[in-house]
Amino acid sequence: DVIISIKNGGLWFDSRRSPKLTGKMLAYKDRVFIVKWRDRSFDADCFMNFDVTPAGKIAGFRMKWVSPLTDFSYDFQDLDLRRVR
Repeated sequence: DVIISIKNGGLWFDSRRSPKLTGKMLAYKDRVFIVKWRDRSFDADCFMNFDVTPAGKIAGFRMKWVSPLTDFSYDFQDLDLRRVR
């Protein structure tokens, strides 16, 4: 489970299963954000691309590393997260 919420006036990503995966979401362009992980030792910031329905509602999102040098063990690209609420 992942929660996208507003904290201190900005969007935040929080993973329930992996509490260290928490970070601020920064607007990049269109429906794309960059997640900057709070734990900077990860060195694995990622793009978050929201999928939107024809009615304009967020259906889910996909993630991909910002840097091609990111360690392959951060397999964000394999996630296909869907909105449940």
